[in-house]
Amino acid sequence: MSQELNKLQAAVQQENKAKEEKITQLQLQVEKFKGYPKVGEFRKEALEVTKALSRQLNILCHKISLVDPLCIITASLIEHAVDTRLEFADDKLTKFLSWQSSEEGMAENLPKIQESHKEILFLEWQSQLIKVERATSRARATMNSAIEL
Repeated sequence: MSQELNKLQAAVQQENKAKEEKITQLQLQVEKFKGYPKVGEFRKEALEVTKALSRQLNILCHKISLVDPLCIITASLIEHAVDTRLEFADDKLTKFLSWQSSEEGMAENLPKIQESHKEILFLEWQSQLIKVERATSRARATMNSAIEL
């Protein structure tokens, strides 16, 4: 019986040692996590980050909403520029070319616009309009991409 008692005491001592080791490990883990932010602090920081991201998202959405009206305005300006150029070419510049050849135009002694210069001028206008049309197209593509995001 004393042997059984000794065995039982040894088992209890081993069990107590295992419990003490487990308690020590848990205490080390508790000490390790004491330096971490508290749940309330973490929640507060997460809320601040969420609010900041929300503000940035609202600003982005506002900027995206401005792109479409800008594209419409740009397209309108392009159409107006084309109409004005055609009106200027067909009406005013052609009349000026005729006028400068008349006696009255020659008497004014103004610099002469040659027919070839007229074509160069129109080509320059056309290239500027094409650049604006490309910029408008890129703005629309960017707007569509941003909306998809």
